[in-house]
Amino acid sequence: MANSRYLWSQIFAFLAFVVSIYAYQRNTKKKILSTMIIANTLNLVHYAILNAYSGCITKVVGFFRDLAIVKKGKRKANWLLIVFIVIYLIVTVLTYKGLYSLLPLLAASIYICGIWNGKELTIKKTAFVCYFFWLAYNICIFSIVAIISNIVSIISAFVAVKRYKNKG
Repeated sequence: MANSRYLWSQIFAFLAFVVSIYAYQRNTKKKILSTMIIANTLNLVHYAILNAYSGCITKVVGFFRDLAIVKKGKRKANWLLIVFIVIYLIVTVLTYKGLYSLLPLLAASIYICGIWNGKELTIKKTAFVCYFFWLAYNICIFSIVAIISNIVSIISAFVAVKRYKNKG
C-alpha cells in the first residue's frame, strides 16, 4: 500500500512538472499564472499523498494566490499581498516539522513578492530562484520526481528568462 501511495504521489508530481514547464514558456502574466493554478493543484495532491503538509498547504495557498493575482489584473491590492504573507506564516507555524518545513514558506514568500506586480520577466526570474528552495524541500521529503522536476524547472526557467531577454 505504501509503495502504491508513493507511486501515485510521483505521478502527480510528474504531471505538475509538465504543466509548470509549459507555464513558464507562456508569454503573458495571466497565462503563466492561470497555468500555474493547474500545476499547484497537481502538486498539492502530490504533497498530500506524501504527508508533506508544509508543501501541500503552501500549494493550496498558492492556488488562491495565483487566482487572486489573475483576478486583480493591474489593480493595486497590496493589502491582499500582506494577507497572503500572513497566511503563509500561519501555515508554516501549523505545519512545522523541522527546519526543512520552512523551505516552502521561503519559496512562497519570495515568489509572491516577485510576482505580485511584476511583469513576465520578473515572474520567470523569481520562479528560477524559488525552484532552489523547492529542490531542497523535495530532497528532504525524498520525492524523486519532484527533485528531477525542480532541476529541469531551474534550467527551463533560466532558458525562459534568456529567451525573453533576447526577444525584448
